[in-house]
Amino acid sequence: MSESSTATETTTTETATATETVDWKAEAEKHAAELEKWKGLSRKQEERAKANAAAAKELEQLRAAQMTEAEKIAAEAESRGRSAALAEVSQRLVRAEFAARSQGRIGADVLDDLNLAKFLTEDGDVDTAAIDKAVARLAPPAEQETSRKPGPRPDLSQGSSSTMALNGDPLLEDLKSKLGIG
Repeated sequence: MSESSTATETTTTETATATETVDWKAEAEKHAAELEKWKGLSRKQEERAKANAAAAKELEQLRAAQMTEAEKIAAEAESRGRSAALAEVSQRLVRAEFAARSQGRIGADVLDDLNLAKFLTEDGDVDTAAIDKAVARLAPPAEQETSRKPGPRPDLSQGSSSTMALNGDPLLEDLKSKLGIG
C-alpha cells in the first residue's frame, strides 16, 4: 500500500515540474507558424472567390449575348419591376427606421419632405448611421428633468363621508332606515 502512495507522489511531483518548465518562446513560435499557415489558406480562398465571381459575371454576359430579342425584353422588364419594387419597399423601410430611431419626435409631415432614397446604401440597405445623424439634426432629444418634484398630495377627506360598507347599497340602506328595519 505504501508503495502505491509513493508512486503517486512521484508522479505528481514530475507533473508539477513538467508544467513549470514549459518553453513559452517555442509555444509562441509554433502558434505564429500556425497562424501564418491559416492566413495563407484564407488568402487562397479569397483569391478563389474573386475568380469565381469574375467567372460568374462572364457567364452572365454570355447568357445575355445568346438571348433572343424577346428574352432580352422580358429580362429587362423583370429587372425594372424588381428595381421598382425594391425602391418602394426601401422607402417604407427607411420611413420605419426613422420612426423607430426618432422615437416619435419626427412627424410624418417632415418625413414626406425628406428624400428618403439618400438614406439607402448602394446595396439597397438602410444607412442607419445617416439616419441617426439626420434625427439628431432634425429633432434633438428633449431635455430630461434631472430632479422631479412631487405634486401635491391628494386630500383623502374630500368626498362623501358615508360609513357604508365597501359593497353596500345606499338605496337599500335608506329604505331600511325609513321602514325601521334593522
